Formats: sequence, C-alpha cells, structure tokens
Amino acid sequence: MTKEQFLLDYAHYKKQGWYIGSGMIESAHRTVIQKRLRLSGQRWNTGAQPILNLRACFMSNKWDKVVDTICLKSSKMAA
Repeated sequence: MTKEQFLLDYAHYKKQGWYIGSGMIESAHRTVIQKRLRLSGQRWNTGAQPILNLRACFMSNKWDKVVDTICLKSSKMAA
C-alpha cells in the first residue's frame, strides 16, 4: 500500500458533517471504557474485551438488538 492510501480526505468528511477531531473519541474512552474498568475492586488481568463490547453496545443504544440476537440464537439452539 502507498502512503496516499492511508491519508484521510478531511475536507470530504467535514462536508459530510462527520467529526474529524479526537475529542469525541477521548470522551468516549473515559465514559465507556475507563468508567467501567476502573471501578473499585475491579481487576482485569485478561478478559476485559467481552465486557467492553457489551458496554459499547449499551452506551450506543444498541442493547435491545444485542438481547434480541442472544434470544434468537438461544431459541435456535434449543430447537
């Protein structure tokens, strides 16, 4: 791959109304990741990724879709 393939067309994304700064990502990191992983008594040697995946779904208002998917898969397994 060339260097040009890795460059982002910031003007294009800005015209689309997309955020191109890092502030939103840094804020999400604090509210989604750090807030959960830094609770009192928490120890994360390994295995934090599954809980972070669920938290990201919850914080992005996709929790109902996750529950529906789990229910659908469990009903197929029971059949």
